[in-house]
Amino acid sequence: MKVRLKELGTIFTGNTPSKKVDEYWSNRNIKFIKPDVIKDELCVISSANEYISASAKNVSRIVPANSILVTCIGKIGRVGITEEEVSFNQQINAIVPNEAIIPKYLAYAIYANRKQLKAIANAPVVPIINKTQFSDFKISICESVEKQNKIVRTLDVISEIITHDKKKIEALDELIKARFVEMFDDNFGEIVELGNVCDVRDGTHDSPKYHNAGYPLVTSKNICDGKIDFSTCNLIQKEDYVKINKRSKVDVGDVLMPMIGTVGNPIIVNTDKEFAIKNVALIKFKDDSVILNTFIKTLLESDYFGRAVLSKTKGGTQKFISLGDIRKLEFNLPPIELQHRFATFVAQIDKSKFAVQKSLEKTQLLFDSLMQEYFG
Repeated sequence: MKVRLKELGTIFTGNTPSKKVDEYWSNRNIKFIKPDVIKDELCVISSANEYISASAKNVSRIVPANSILVTCIGKIGRVGITEEEVSFNQQINAIVPNEAIIPKYLAYAIYANRKQLKAIANAPVVPIINKTQFSDFKISICESVEKQNKIVRTLDVISEIITHDKKKIEALDELIKARFVEMFDDNFGEIVELGNVCDVRDGTHDSPKYHNAGYPLVTSKNICDGKIDFSTCNLIQKEDYVKINKRSKVDVGDVLMPMIGTVGNPIIVNTDKEFAIKNVALIKFKDDSVILNTFIKTLLESDYFGRAVLSKTKGGTQKFISLGDIRKLEFNLPPIELQHRFATFVAQIDKSKFAVQKSLEKTQLLFDSLMQEYFG
């Protein structure tokens, strides 16, 4: 049956105690939850970046353990479950579930409807869902508490498998970084600037008109999880595609790196699909290059790059790094033979990652289909 969220518990919108009152923030008595600690995946909220004092309790929104927090400003639809009493800010709505519904089941039900939540956000610049909209939002639920518990147990098992596979991939990525440091941290070789050994440029800064059909325009937000997500790209006409690619044509083997918003996270292009880029760094290599794309990608993922370039990110809400800073990145140029040895090691690790990724995709597909069956 379909019910409004307000029928399933008491709903609160968070607030922020005055920062001008020092005693409200002087002790770490109660976690103060902001959207940055609620992950894209459904999560148990076990940490916080800020805390309020017990003296701020009377001027704060406080909810008990097993409450459901949902982000409703900016990044809409992130869902977390509290494991203890917490306070939370005005970008979050909370539900304290009643006896008609299991808290974890309610969390899964809201998480399954996050796309629908995003659809009702009513602001063109910063998406927002107010308390009334949130309270009246309808979801499909099963009335039987016993059935709710069974569904939660099934989804929890699959979620654990997904988490396990993601941690495997993260561990393999860390292994590559560790091997990189082991092989190249002796600082031998000539000091060079990236712009002198590679062709470093970026995509268009213009805003071409979008269409229902055409060529994908890849921006920073379309590069995630180590690949280009073409399904989220806006499409442009051939005239704009040709114009952009006169100076920024992307070829297989090039390195792309987001420069605006979520900066960093480079990828090596492994598709010959036709597309153009906007506000994305493009690093190209010659056939007789003294540098390999595998070395450069890992360098751009390293702590050294974070200190040398990412620490210089500019902007407030929208972070960005300049093309000049990327071009001026200095590093020791190792022998090409050593780079090839490293590339061989990475290729072996990538085979293991591919197998885990395939397993992850199958499990994720199962999870998504069950979510549709239970809550669609």
